[in-house]
Amino acid sequence: MKSKFAIATFACVILLLLVSCVVAPPDTPEVQGADYIRQGDKYFDQGNYDKAINEYTEAIELEPDLAEAYWSSGRAYYFNDGRYQMAVSDYSKAIELDPEYTTAYYYRGWARVVSGARKGALSDFSKTIELDAGRAEAHNGRGWTYTKEAQWDVEEYNYLFVLFESQGRLCVAYSGPGWGYVREPQWELAVVPEIPGVVEKNSNLAEAYCNRGFAHFKKAQWDVAISNYDEVIRREPNLVRDRFDRDWALSMKAQWDLPIADYSKVIVLASTGAPLSETPETSKGEWDLAIADYNRAIELAKDPTLVQKATESIAFIEALRKEIGPVEATPE
Repeated sequence: MKSKFAIATFACVILLLLVSCVVAPPDTPEVQGADYIRQGDKYFDQGNYDKAINEYTEAIELEPDLAEAYWSSGRAYYFNDGRYQMAVSDYSKAIELDPEYTTAYYYRGWARVVSGARKGALSDFSKTIELDAGRAEAHNGRGWTYTKEAQWDVEEYNYLFVLFESQGRLCVAYSGPGWGYVREPQWELAVVPEIPGVVEKNSNLAEAYCNRGFAHFKKAQWDVAISNYDEVIRREPNLVRDRFDRDWALSMKAQWDLPIADYSKVIVLASTGAPLSETPETSKGEWDLAIADYNRAIELAKDPTLVQKATESIAFIEALRKEIGPVEATPE
């Protein structure tokens, strides 16, 4: 009996020795790559973006098909002194590896916004929304890009404005007060995103109301400009140029419907379920809608600076409307 027990004990000891001598299989490149990504994330959280990029690069060299490594590297470049082109390149590679990488589209959208590539940015934010319709910050990003696009379009025509104003009779088309107001950027009435930090934070409901108010205000200005064109055409029906410009002004006015729609979506998605005036009252004019949105921003804002901005914007709009006088809204 004792001999059997001794034999069994000896067998167990031999088995344990054999097991302890077995060398653990090495980690796969994918597992090692994930380790580098985790270490890179630690450096990223510390704000050490160069070291983070080095870790992500190691991950990519080990496993070139890791979409997450490219996205992480792109994010580090994005925050590393505005190396936006490198960020766009890495985000694009992540998307190539994973065509439904929602976050990569979203981040690439903001990198393109700050690079001035507005068409690409609009495409990226729209793709983000297609993949995740409930992502409020993507609607916010697209709304801001539409806003910038509308303003850029005006700025690109500035050389024409100067030309026409120097051409005698053509100057009458731009002599009304409305056109002068449209030409002024008036960005102080909008809340400019804190790029690049905006990509990391949740959508601010008060800011969304402020920017929707700004969009309504700019749309109202186009009504003023179009009204001026109508008056010029009434006085001088043969001025073909004014008819062309009136049509262009109508198209520019319509551009502001795009950011209004996106900011309205942000307001719906970012709300906490409390009753909100989510949809503007269409019976009101654009001036009234703008003021209503700024007032709502004041109610919701926790930042005194934002409250002051909205308050000053309301005062500006009221003074401008009083100076211009009643203007009939043009047909959509």
